[in-house]
Amino acid sequence: MAWMENVATIAASRLCNAYPTLKTIEMFQFRQPSQVGDRLLFKAIVNNAFKNSMEVGVCVEAYRHEMELSRRHINSAFMIFVVLNENAQPRILPVLKPEPGDGERRFKEASARQKIRLDRKYVITCKYTEVPLSVPWDQSNKVYLSYNNVSALKTLVAKANWELASERDKFKMYILEEDTFLSVRIEMTICCNVLQAFLLLSDLRKRHEWDRHCATCELVQQVDKDDMIYHVISHTISEENKPLDFVVLVSRRKPYSPGDPYVLAFRSITLPTHPTMPQYTRGETLCSGFCFWQETDKFTNVSYYHQATSGLLSYITTNIAGLSSSFYRTFQDCEQFLLKNKDKVSVGLQNP
Repeated sequence: MAWMENVATIAASRLCNAYPTLKTIEMFQFRQPSQVGDRLLFKAIVNNAFKNSMEVGVCVEAYRHEMELSRRHINSAFMIFVVLNENAQPRILPVLKPEPGDGERRFKEASARQKIRLDRKYVITCKYTEVPLSVPWDQSNKVYLSYNNVSALKTLVAKANWELASERDKFKMYILEEDTFLSVRIEMTICCNVLQAFLLLSDLRKRHEWDRHCATCELVQQVDKDDMIYHVISHTISEENKPLDFVVLVSRRKPYSPGDPYVLAFRSITLPTHPTMPQYTRGETLCSGFCFWQETDKFTNVSYYHQATSGLLSYITTNIAGLSSSFYRTFQDCEQFLLKNKDKVSVGLQNP
């Protein structure tokens, strides 16, 4: 075991030109024992380098004579390494470009194992399905429910341990791993006024124009000028082989003080007029939404936050692991939607 760790450490150090630290060992397998007189060959190779960790595959082969054509594969393991900086925090690692053929296969399989690790950690540990996430809507308590909706998103935004998971063009994906929650943040900077972007994305009836996962968004109730309830039907298919639908409270807020963002918060609720329907699987969102910051007169930072729930966890971890780029495609479409329609909301910007 120690020899396997040593050879894996050497392989990892060659990629990062530094001394790596072993974080975890995954899928350690003793296939068969070695025998007296065996010669052992240790092989290690970096399969994939994620943003601040890498997976090294190690295998041990046994043979008796140098001229032996067949060697016995007796042990194997996948080891996760990080490189710590002076503050004992994981350092960003160099990008790994897989070699064609076997290198590409190992690269993709390592991405799949990363997704499995995330799924296993958050599905088994959290047991989301045991507790309903939707809160009952009460007209007499609407101020409290709306406040909690916005407050939950602001609390998520303010957390300090977001880690950059991937980056493509102007789009960045961050993840936040906590004891029982996995959250994701998608960030982009666009050439659009902050109030224009805020107003355009506040109207969920237009979401299907940029979000390919959204089929329809029906405005069920206009609670007040800044709080709305929508019934959303998604193209996403559940494990029951039915489309997902959601009943969502949408709360939007202007900044209270300089430097604060415009906030657009989403939270699932239950509504007597919209019970679950047999043709859909009722999905739930615990905490999600957009925040908008004006960077300059022309540019706005738009960030989307989502705290993963069981129904969408697999979709999110697939994107985090790099096995899908649907997040990036969706936000490319969102950017194009904002640029195409920004001039249509230039009138009346003072009354969001």
